[in-house]
This record gives sequence, C-alpha cells and structure tokens, in this order.
Amino acid sequence: MAQNQQTPPSGNDVAGSAIFKKFIGVAEGYIRQPTRLKSLLTDAYKKASEKNDVGTLAHEAWETLQTMFRLIKASISGEYTGVPTSTVAAAVAVLIYFISPIDLIPDFIPVLGLLDDVALVAWFSTTLKHEMDRFHEWELTRPAEISAEPASASATSSSASGLTPKADAPMAQPSHSNDPAATTPQPAEESAKHAGTDSVAANTTDSSREPGTTATDTGGNVR
Repeated sequence: MAQNQQTPPSGNDVAGSAIFKKFIGVAEGYIRQPTRLKSLLTDAYKKASEKNDVGTLAHEAWETLQTMFRLIKASISGEYTGVPTSTVAAAVAVLIYFISPIDLIPDFIPVLGLLDDVALVAWFSTTLKHEMDRFHEWELTRPAEISAEPASASATSSSASGLTPKADAPMAQPSHSNDPAATTPQPAEESAKHAGTDSVAANTTDSSREPGTTATDTGGNVR
C-alpha cells in the first residue's frame, strides 16, 4: 500500500483529472483579466525559482516553465499569434495547478508534493511539443525584427526632445515677467532720472532767483 501511494501519477493522469479540467475553465477567466494573469505568472515564477534554487525542480521542468511564461506573455500581448487559444488556456491551467497547494498530491508533502506538478509540466511539453517548437522558432526571428525598434524609439525620443524646448519656451516668459529682479531696474532708473532732474531743477531755480542766499543758506545748514 505504501509503495502504491508513493508512485507518482503520470502526466496523462494529472491532465485527465477532474481538478485539472476545472483549472482549464478557471484559466479562461485569467486570460480575460490581464491583472490576474500577471499575478499568476509572478507567483508561478517565484515558486519555480525557489524550487529550482533548492534543487527540487528538474532542469527540464524549469526550462519548460520558462518557455511557458514567455509563450503566455507573447500570446496575451498579441506579439505572437501562432498558437491557438486552447493551448494558451492549457498553459495557464498548468501554472494554476503548479501554484495550487491542493492538487492530486498536496504540496505540503515533502518531495512527493511536487511530483505531480513536474509530471504535468512534462506532459505539456511533450503533448504540445510542436507548438513549443514553433514558438522557439518565432523567438529566434525576433532579434532581427526588434533591432529596428530602438532606432525608431530613438528617433521618436529625439523628435520629442526637440519639441520640448518649444513647448517649454512660452512657460519661461511668465516666470521672467513675474520675477521681481526683472521688473526692478525700470522703476529704479526712472526714479533716478526723475530725482536727478528735480534736484537740478531745484538748484537752478534757487541759484537763478537768489544767487547770494545760496551760500548763506548753505552755511546756515552746516552742522
């Protein structure tokens, strides 16, 4: 009995289980909600990384999961259209099963808890090998297509930066007009001119009217 309990289920057993079929239905809801799907990918990647770091996740399973992450992201974003929706839903369902603590073999059981997860991942990579291979081929063509994007992005950035001064220029004028330092010189110069003119006019008037009293008044004002 103990030996039979420790025999891990095959990938076909897990894929045909009622719980996985339920997860396929749940996966369709994730696909329609990008925020939930992003959270699922994050959680699945975190768990896979932890298991890979401690050596409990086989290298093949780790590589398959990495491909599944990229496949789902590219498909949902619309970058990759070479995979049917049913395949994307199956991939999402595999990730849901992978992070679910309660499945055919609960994850809290040491060592054995991960066997059904790995078996399901292996089933996905084997059953949908053709789809996985096509996605890998598409990925190999991406660098040539993406290489043009930085140039266009750079051009867009340059043009945007060229327009920035024009957009900011009108804003600079009000700041100068409101700057006290910019408006102060004009009244100062005018007041100086008026002050100088008034003093000259006053001296000229006094001297022309009473030439003799200027010295007397000046002397009288000496302290």
